[in-house]
Amino acid sequence: MLQFLAYGINHKNCPVEIRETLHFRERRLPEAYEWIRREWPSVETLILSTCNRVELYFVLEEGDLSSETIGDFLTAFHGIERSRFECFAYRLEGRAAIEHLFRVASGLDSMVVGENEILGQLREAFQAAQQAGTMDSLLYRWAERALRVGKLIRTKTKINEGATSIPAVAVELAEKIFGRLGGEKVMVLGTGEMSELALQNLREAGAEALYVMSRNEERGRTLAEAFGARWVSLEDWERFLHEIDILIASTSAPHPIIKLDMVKQVMEKKRHRPLFLIDIAVPRNIEADVNSIDDVYLYNIDDLEEVAQANLRSRRKEVRQAETFIEDTVEEFEAWIQQLEAAPTIERLHAHLDDLIAEEMKRWNSLSREEKERLEEFARRLRSKFLHAPLETLKESSRMGMVRRTLEAIHTLFRLKPKSQSERTDEPLDEIRVSDRNPRQ
Repeated sequence: MLQFLAYGINHKNCPVEIRETLHFRERRLPEAYEWIRREWPSVETLILSTCNRVELYFVLEEGDLSSETIGDFLTAFHGIERSRFECFAYRLEGRAAIEHLFRVASGLDSMVVGENEILGQLREAFQAAQQAGTMDSLLYRWAERALRVGKLIRTKTKINEGATSIPAVAVELAEKIFGRLGGEKVMVLGTGEMSELALQNLREAGAEALYVMSRNEERGRTLAEAFGARWVSLEDWERFLHEIDILIASTSAPHPIIKLDMVKQVMEKKRHRPLFLIDIAVPRNIEADVNSIDDVYLYNIDDLEEVAQANLRSRRKEVRQAETFIEDTVEEFEAWIQQLEAAPTIERLHAHLDDLIAEEMKRWNSLSREEKERLEEFARRLRSKFLHAPLETLKESSRMGMVRRTLEAIHTLFRLKPKSQSERTDEPLDEIRVSDRNPRQ
């Protein structure tokens, strides 16, 4: 029996200081997937690791994968005690797991409901799992369907209108602190998608992008020039801190790069002019103690929740419409799964009838060639008509979630051989005679 599982933590009840300990850095993903392939060779796996969530999605055709086993993997890989994250972790199975991935892709499970970034992050996770060889036809179809429904919801609803990204919400928060932005000096640390979105939102709000800091000079200069800012190097950026009013940090550094003593020195030069720091990186780029300094206002990704909730209230109608799309998609996907379970039985029923026809045809060896052809045509038509009713019944049963009962009845009526664990086709019932069964086509 097929199992669909999701295990993870997210922003809803797990603080950023725990999430960052489980974050899978991009350069370590191949190592993680290699570990998974070695430990669970028959399990399809996808890892989704963002600033707001760390989730693992699994598909199993046999056996089980316990929460303890998954927790042991996370503990060993990240070198942390399981007790630190276990109380925040959730495990979803079957329909709940399927629906959860669809909600994640659609932005309904995000801190900023309707955000667009998660769809791109899921697409990248999808590609990484493919490259690692941990995704076969079942997980492929699940993830691909999630990407499709995520795109559909953003096309058919207005759920992504307004501030629907972490950087956009961060800028809204800056406007609550400073009032309307107008000429405030900004520095952005990092050149990734989040940094670019932050610069775009800041410029639209009226702030002035002054500096872009990055390790990679070419990327840093390209981004800085696009927004009329100046690139500063990793070795040189600290001496420009006293000139800015707003700093947004979004680098992939594994540890804080802005520390308490550094900010204290900056504030001595600023002479009571406020410094607004937004840390949207996971792991965090800014030490939490910085917030204790007078005239310094530090917000991390969890602090954006209040602004995000206000945006959500204005989009309740769009959320309801999106949930309807998701419910329909879940039902379609579950029907497809049930058809997969039914297909081997239909294959055996086909084979059973073929054997009966072949046995009877032996009795007519004395017929002429023309007579044999007519008889064979008659047998094919009779076979097709005979199979029509059970096939239609199975399709209807799969839509109603009752396919197993129908399968048992067919097995009993026709005395078919027991199902082998190795038997499975990846196509729905009306396509099981097609030779190419790759669902990716």
